[in-house]
Amino acid sequence: MSNIYVRLAKTNIQNNRQLYLPYIISGIVTVMMFYLMVFINNNPGLDGIPGSTNLKTIMALGVGVVAIFAYIFIFYTNSFIIKRRKKEIGVYNILGMEKRHIAKVLGLETVFVAVIAIVCGILSGIVFSKLILMLLYRMLGFQESVSFFIAKAGIRKAILIFGVLYLLTLLYNLLQIRLANPIELLRGGNVGEKEPKTKGVMAVAGAACLAVAYYIAITTQNPIEVLFKFFLAVVLVIAGTYFLFTAGSIAILKMLRNNKKFYYNKKHFTAVSGMLYRMKQNAAGLASICVLSTMVLVMISMTVSMFAGVDDELKARYPYELSYTINANSMEENVNGQELYQTIADTIEKQGRKITDSSMCSYFQIFMKRSGSEFEMINQDMNYSDMAVLNFLTRENMLANDSSLKAEDVPEPEVGKVDIYSKTKYEDSEFHFLGQDFAVDHSFSYGSEADSYLTVKDILYVVADEATLNQMFELQKEAGSDPDTSSMYSQYETQIEFEYDGTKEEKLACADAVKNVVASQRKEVSGYLESRTDNEKEFYALYGGLFFLGLFLGIMFLMVTVMIIFYKQISEGYDDRERYVIMEKVGMSNAEVKSSIQSQIRIVFFLPLVMAAVHVAAAFPMIRRLLALLNLTNVPLFVTCLIVTILVFTAIYYLVFRITSRAYYKIVSR
Repeated sequence: MSNIYVRLAKTNIQNNRQLYLPYIISGIVTVMMFYLMVFINNNPGLDGIPGSTNLKTIMALGVGVVAIFAYIFIFYTNSFIIKRRKKEIGVYNILGMEKRHIAKVLGLETVFVAVIAIVCGILSGIVFSKLILMLLYRMLGFQESVSFFIAKAGIRKAILIFGVLYLLTLLYNLLQIRLANPIELLRGGNVGEKEPKTKGVMAVAGAACLAVAYYIAITTQNPIEVLFKFFLAVVLVIAGTYFLFTAGSIAILKMLRNNKKFYYNKKHFTAVSGMLYRMKQNAAGLASICVLSTMVLVMISMTVSMFAGVDDELKARYPYELSYTINANSMEENVNGQELYQTIADTIEKQGRKITDSSMCSYFQIFMKRSGSEFEMINQDMNYSDMAVLNFLTRENMLANDSSLKAEDVPEPEVGKVDIYSKTKYEDSEFHFLGQDFAVDHSFSYGSEADSYLTVKDILYVVADEATLNQMFELQKEAGSDPDTSSMYSQYETQIEFEYDGTKEEKLACADAVKNVVASQRKEVSGYLESRTDNEKEFYALYGGLFFLGLFLGIMFLMVTVMIIFYKQISEGYDDRERYVIMEKVGMSNAEVKSSIQSQIRIVFFLPLVMAAVHVAAAFPMIRRLLALLNLTNVPLFVTCLIVTILVFTAIYYLVFRITSRAYYKIVSR
């Protein structure tokens, strides 16, 4: 008896290969991608490269994302298959098979599919693992050798996660069969939809969700708020998209139906009427395609632009090749900066390097809570939207901090008064700082490119004479030492920076020489050195890892999108076949049937793509600010990458349209 069940399960899969083959291939690819992510995350070779911590964190994130979308994707495609097979299962039931016998057949079918997908997926992952790791190393610019090994953790996790996944699909299928009677099963693939009502409340809710999400994306300026509000905007866009496709599409179709000139056309009549009666089911698929398309466009364009602009990001984070910062607890301790500047310059020249640019600036910087013209120390309960960063420095240091400023642009403030430079001009006549009032001599509208990476709303430069600065420095030391506040007082810093020529090896050797000389001469004062070349591999590991993950997940989301489109078209092809047969019997020619089919597919097919483009356009300001947090301020580069991504995705989307419309027509024309 068991052999009968096995043969029947194999026959069912073979007879339904048009449905099962893409399902099995998708499962294999998903398992393979999951194994590869675990393989990279657990690769011992990553431990010895710079930036390995960031890279492993990124890959661990990829493992979780692949697992989550595998569950969503497999469940979604499985629902299409079980719907198409309900009639076949109903026939078995009518012919005398009990539901427990049908359950055995479905169980064996699920086991066959699961074994094929998991085993072939793991084997494919093992075969391609070394190639993928070599590709990752090449992208990151690492020259380390790649050794082949099998990730046992990847095999265990793949078997566990995907074994549970296919078990859950089986339970879902059995539940569908158990709750239906034989007559319902026979009609399960052909259950029609009543004409849906126009849901005004849902349509308004969808429009409201999108309006709020777009408003957040366009108006949010504070980078900290961008981080917190980005996910809220994503949730609102997803909800709004589903609501509008469900309710808004019905309203649009009814408007088209009421347009007699458009509706009573051979190409439009069957398409509009058919979509209208099945739009409740259509809407979920269209909304899913729209959301996934948006994710593909945003993810790939962001990661490609970040990787393409990694040199710009490196220079934005490290404006000079070498930077040495001295920290002191009083301004008096830091008066010998010029001496250290000369020592570093001499060391660089002794290494045979030519100095092309240099800078020295002394200041102290405080993150504070701002309420109008009042500035207080921050605490744990403060709202980040109220945070401001204040830079206190003399006129000479202000000129040294920004070489684009001219001497006439920075007047000398009157003794005891302050000049304030800020993005939004400071309008108050007094500067209230930790309970003390300082008269404002001048205020200017000013923005520095060096501040683009700071995650605060307000950035102010307070310029004063040394005595006034010293008074402010002592005030913040006293306030920062208060045990009732979570703030720490700021140290007085002198930042000495140099740009010089040389190869990477020569620049690294020069930075090491400077570090040794400074360490031997300034033991009594704390400080730290940063080298752009020394941190370059860390940057490539971070942005290269994000680029790799973006492409990896982008391909997965694209695969999911294509499969949803394919199953949607196949399912609707079977639903529409009888309707078009009747149309041909009443006089509609084969060419007219094909024209009607193409009209329906075009209306449904390109609507999600257009909506995805609208979502991306609305999200552009927020994405630009997120990229600024990651040091990418090259907006033209991101725009170029976004346009290229949209064009490539549109070409792939159109190719899928051609293939699925042909499959749809073949089903309908049988």
